[in-house]
Amino acid sequence: MSNYQPPAPPPPPGGGGGYGAPPPAGPPGGGYGGPPPAGPPGGGFGGPGQAQPWDVGSAVSYGWSKFQQNMGQMILAALAIFVGAVVIYAIAFFAIIIPAGDSDYSCRFNSAGEYVCSGDSGGLGIIGLIVLALLYVVFFIYAQVIGAGLIREALAVTEGRPFTTAGVFKFQNIGNVIVTSLLVGVGTFIGTILCVLPGIIFAFMTMFSLFFVVDKNLSPVDAIKASIDLVKNNVGSTIIWYLVAYVIALVGAVLCGIGLLVAIPVILVGTAYTYKKLSGQPVAP
Repeated sequence: MSNYQPPAPPPPPGGGGGYGAPPPAGPPGGGYGGPPPAGPPGGGFGGPGQAQPWDVGSAVSYGWSKFQQNMGQMILAALAIFVGAVVIYAIAFFAIIIPAGDSDYSCRFNSAGEYVCSGDSGGLGIIGLIVLALLYVVFFIYAQVIGAGLIREALAVTEGRPFTTAGVFKFQNIGNVIVTSLLVGVGTFIGTILCVLPGIIFAFMTMFSLFFVVDKNLSPVDAIKASIDLVKNNVGSTIIWYLVAYVIALVGAVLCGIGLLVAIPVILVGTAYTYKKLSGQPVAP
């Protein structure tokens, strides 16, 4: 009987071998198993955040569009803010100014040609000065609450939520808001003393500080640093918006002041839009 053994069958096409053997390398970039080509820089939701496209026309048109959609609440908020300011001023007027003006104090030249003054000067007195100082503090806090509330509602609009008057008057994170405003104010004041221009530059660089406090809940110092970095990295865009916002406000003021009821909301929402875009955050259509 013959010892002939049949030859082993040839390997399958492509040299696949058994299930456990690795396949041979295919042509570069080919085959279903090859790695996909690299995508464009910055792609993917998980990649590092980059500033999204921004242009001044879109910022203005966005502010105008959102003003039209939220006109009633925005005008109501403006009226409520005005009434609140009038109430504080009225308290100061009737409690301090009128009593201080009730005086028989007078000055005149006497027969010897000397200028002399006599009578009760009325005056504020210590208590009046304390009350006046307290009213200034109240007005400052009121202004900070309103400022932060307007920013909060403008950011809400950019996130697809409606503007609400009630949201403007919320005492939310007010401590950081007040400290941030004080630091920015002091820095601007010192810079203004140092030949004016440094104050203007500091105010410009910190223009988004309260946005970071309200939106990201940053501490005052971190919010100021974040604003400086954001402006520094987008100097051209922020300068353009700064100037355009100034022109819009000027036009609104020229129209007998009534135009500010439109100009201020447009600027506010446009600034929130600019902040969101430059910081790489999505903006609701």
